[in-house]
Amino acid sequence: MLTNLRSNSTQPLDNLTGPVRYGLTNDYMFRAVFQNSEEALRHLLSALLDIPYEDILSCEIRNPIVLGETIDDKTCVLDIRLLLNHNRLINLEMQTGHLKHWANRSLYYLARLYCNIRRGEDYSSIMPALHIGILTGSPFQEYRRFYSRYFMAEEETGHIFSRNFCACVLDLSQLENVPIEERDSELYNWAKFFQATTWEEICMLSREKDYLSAAAVNLYMLSEEEKIQLQCEARERYYMDMNTYRVEGIEQGIQQGIQQGIEQGISRINELNQRLVTDGRFDELKRSLSDPDLQQNLLKEYGLVTAK
Repeated sequence: MLTNLRSNSTQPLDNLTGPVRYGLTNDYMFRAVFQNSEEALRHLLSALLDIPYEDILSCEIRNPIVLGETIDDKTCVLDIRLLLNHNRLINLEMQTGHLKHWANRSLYYLARLYCNIRRGEDYSSIMPALHIGILTGSPFQEYRRFYSRYFMAEEETGHIFSRNFCACVLDLSQLENVPIEERDSELYNWAKFFQATTWEEICMLSREKDYLSAAAVNLYMLSEEEKIQLQCEARERYYMDMNTYRVEGIEQGIQQGIQQGIEQGISRINELNQRLVTDGRFDELKRSLSDPDLQQNLLKEYGLVTAK
């Protein structure tokens, strides 16, 4: 049975030192902390949505999980799906894995979230949908920003088609590029909190910013739970395995490509030599053995390689 944590718990955070074993960039710990503390979740949403904390009247998680139980990667989604103020649906994720297909993935979840009309209701009943990705890297290498909001818009004028369908990206890798004048914002401090790797950093941030204290306390208490530790460790192993498989796949593909290229090259040279013999071009055959440029020209002449 996991500890029943409360946001007003008093813990000796000031005495904690050393590295944080599993921080909030671990997607399981992220889910555990913000599922376990509605206060922390409300403060985070206040920063992400740029709305006053007091305006968040209700925050209902629609897909709770039993914390500490083993999860199945095929059936369990660690994203937090929630209903905000009874009138807005949000999908919130911490994504530390491969980001190549993040845009398609986020649009898929966003589209499913937006299809929230019930049978018999008209289109005015559709609630706005928002997908928020907190990422440890940039999903778009050519366009890197600390925080971005994407709406449907007209291509030339930029006129917003609708604000009810939105994807947001908080890119933690761009923390150092935030302008100095914006470094006291709640969102900036949340990003620092996510990237904190020591308890000294966590304690300092939570002392300076009250809105981080509930998350800090829950992070500490959950870090002490063995069942939570095991699930966080399992997530780290999962991503390490995925990276290993991807690297091995790339290396195998390269080796196969090299071998295939060698075999194709040998086949083309053999075919060229045979044609030169058939055509009685023995002198060119002999010279091509020591003249790569001549050999390349002959390959092009016989259509054995594509001329550039």
